[in-house]
Amino acid sequence: MKPKTRKQLEKILLFAKKVQSRTVDINLDTFLYDELVQDAVLYCLGQIGETATNIPDEEQEKYPELFWRQMIGLRNRLFHDYEEIDLTRVFGITEEPIEQLIRVLEMLLEIESSK
Repeated sequence: MKPKTRKQLEKILLFAKKVQSRTVDINLDTFLYDELVQDAVLYCLGQIGETATNIPDEEQEKYPELFWRQMIGLRNRLFHDYEEIDLTRVFGITEEPIEQLIRVLEMLLEIESSK
């Protein structure tokens, strides 16, 4: 793994953990009511996708277990279709998908560190 790629994956992991920490003890109703939490989560999800766009395709291809297209697509949706964001779907992302992303990134970074 190139040092720059590692740094970007660590950044994605940081933002994923921020999403998780902002939503760990709330339910959908709370999320839909609390604009500060919404803003924090939307920002972090956007940053995940933005960082993913900066990882070259050849590096992305080395790690197919990361859902690159979805991360980048969500970023595009958040940044370009802000009025059309389905907050219920966003909240769904904060559960299993973000947990899976964290698990995979931690595993990849650990494996790469032991090389």
